[in-house]
Amino acid sequence: MPTPLPPEAAPGTQPTELHVCHNCLVKLDSSLGGVDLPRRIREALAARGLAPTSRVFSSGCLGECPVGKVTVLVIPASGVGCHSRLIDPEKDGEDLAEHLVQRVARAARP
Repeated sequence: MPTPLPPEAAPGTQPTELHVCHNCLVKLDSSLGGVDLPRRIREALAARGLAPTSRVFSSGCLGECPVGKVTVLVIPASGVGCHSRLIDPEKDGEDLAEHLVQRVARAARP
């Protein structure tokens, strides 16, 4: 059975891009399941209803090399306010999902 495609963003909108540093992933202890983290991030986003408006990509080095953490470049749909975020692989993307929920809530305020 083929894997279903992720839900799409509304027509005319761009998704938030999340570029996960592959170099950080391969440096993680194998018990943290490094290269599997992007899938777990996608699941955390889907659980919060953010899957239709977010895309997760693997990238090369993002310039920050944290020990025991993973660097993620967050590019908002608007393209304004790009920033890097260090996430804890043990939280399976929940910390990144919470960060995005907070950004959406702030953007929705008048």
